[in-house]
Amino acid sequence: MLSLASLQNIRPTPLQLLDISYIIVLLPLLLILKVPMLIFAFIALALIKIHKNPAKPIVIMGVFILGVFALFLSQYGAFSFQGLSRLKLFLELLVYILVIVVSMQRLTRVVNFYLLISPILLLALSLFFFHGMMMLIYVIFEIFFLLWMILSHRMGSNLVDSFRASMVMFMYSLPWVVVLFIFFPRISFEHPNYGFRGEVVRHTGHDGTMFLDNKSLLVPSNRIVMEVGFEDAVPPIGTLYFRGSILYIDKKDHWEPLPSYIKRDNQYYYSNQEPKISYKVTLYPTNKKWLYLLDMPSFAVKKASLDKDLISQVKKNIDEPIYYQATSSLSDHYTTQLDRYIYKVTTQFDTNSNRKAYKEAIKIKNSTNDSEKRAKAIIKLFQEQNLTYSLKIGSLDLNNSTDSFLFKQKYGYCVHFASSFVTMARMVGIPSRVVTGYKSDRSNSINNYLPVREKDAHAWAELYIKGAWRRYEATSTASIIEADENTDTNQTQTAKNQEKLNLYLMYIKYKVETWILYYSNIRQLQLLKYAKENPQFVLFFILSILVLVLATFVIISYFRRPICGDVALCTIQPLLKHLKKIGYKRERDETLHQYLQRYAEDNPNNKYILEIDRYYEKIYYGEDKSKESVQALKRVVREAINAKD
Repeated sequence: MLSLASLQNIRPTPLQLLDISYIIVLLPLLLILKVPMLIFAFIALALIKIHKNPAKPIVIMGVFILGVFALFLSQYGAFSFQGLSRLKLFLELLVYILVIVVSMQRLTRVVNFYLLISPILLLALSLFFFHGMMMLIYVIFEIFFLLWMILSHRMGSNLVDSFRASMVMFMYSLPWVVVLFIFFPRISFEHPNYGFRGEVVRHTGHDGTMFLDNKSLLVPSNRIVMEVGFEDAVPPIGTLYFRGSILYIDKKDHWEPLPSYIKRDNQYYYSNQEPKISYKVTLYPTNKKWLYLLDMPSFAVKKASLDKDLISQVKKNIDEPIYYQATSSLSDHYTTQLDRYIYKVTTQFDTNSNRKAYKEAIKIKNSTNDSEKRAKAIIKLFQEQNLTYSLKIGSLDLNNSTDSFLFKQKYGYCVHFASSFVTMARMVGIPSRVVTGYKSDRSNSINNYLPVREKDAHAWAELYIKGAWRRYEATSTASIIEADENTDTNQTQTAKNQEKLNLYLMYIKYKVETWILYYSNIRQLQLLKYAKENPQFVLFFILSILVLVLATFVIISYFRRPICGDVALCTIQPLLKHLKKIGYKRERDETLHQYLQRYAEDNPNNKYILEIDRYYEKIYYGEDKSKESVQALKRVVREAINAKD
């Protein structure tokens, strides 16, 4: 086990310092290296370890050939004009070339400018591939570590002294870095597609179809699909519908959107005058084109389309996190014209299926000509069936799914409620369709932060009544909400506490990413405007900076203290400071014994000095580190400091 004293004796050579630096900066990049390049890196590392002297030119040439071969195998198939135009491939090539060149140069055992600058280049390149809190923390660690290695080289000191010097410099710079980060003018980048990049896991709760069997929408996962930050408080639960796709065509066992050749233009007629709400969304990879927006979106997101059905899409599948700002009116309906084709599609149903539901629909249809009253009658019919909302997947008769759900099985979840509701609405003559997306819960939010999970995937009905598409929450007709089985109260409470803790951690992560990773000129201007309008915030900010400065000076004072690697030396440090303060300095190359003897000769009245010297010799060289001896030395040191010379 390494002790402080042993670390003080370690003085790495420049090559050793560089090797340590390369290991630290290469750790994240190992995750992007293809297998051939990984094999090459380990071979190069083994050769560097073996060769204690400069390698022969033939060995270096062999490493070069092996590196080029590994690069070719790693990038095989990506060398096309389309591939080479991509920034990510170009940066990956730079990483591979740097690894090869650094390996060749390291084998020469000659430290030159290129070898010195390469760790910084590799650190900078890693920012293009990785994204998130962990990388941010690791980059701060890397910067500090490289500073430590540089100071170790420049000072020519041991690792402990250079570490303390690094901490002092790091703390001196911290308040300035914070102030410059906040106030330094920023270039306007909307949401730059570089820096802190990497999460490509697909998150999705549906894929544009809605199945009624065991492939249905149910995804009981807590994985985050998107994170939403509202300008004000999170809206009420009844308004948190994030629209994804519209399903028109009933295929008995599943619902589908309109055929791809049917184009819904980007013009729609919106008459709702409700107050609008603004929010920002971080959408994680779904491998689909939909952007999820709160009903009803007021305008299209930049670089995305918004069609007549209020469906927003981008041009390419979302295979990396994207960030967008949107505005919506929290309404349950919007006005638009219904063309002849859509009317035909949204009133179509199979007259040979669901005979019992059709019989009930005819009764409703004959009772009134008012579409709104017909919709209320459908709701009443659903309520009368004493339906159960359950996460179980029953064995529905898919040829007669509405009859099977409403009158036989009588339990299911959102897809079964929405499908049956839309089918009955069409039977009574109301144009209707299924909407899929996410319905979130305000109870899962903190302040203005709302995470949306895969299990929040939802389906609801939209009916065209009196010139507007109106949202109907079919699951609200359930008489019973069935809880999960096999969970006792204590387990449920434990799970809730764990989930709450995870929510707070996600909230902290979201805030850091919002105000640090994505701190743009827009956010900078918003912050300055807020400060101008709120003097209390300015006062709070100044106090925070003062607290930060105070904290850094406390840390600096701690690391600037002289350190001692032995209990005897630590014990007499106050005496040495006292003697230095009164002008009695220790000569260069003078041992501690010689120093104390000299002072005793010059000051014979201070009888404690020689006693201190004897105790020091006994503890340090005689290895008598007993508590009694150390306490005796402390007592004599105090008496010597207080004695009059």
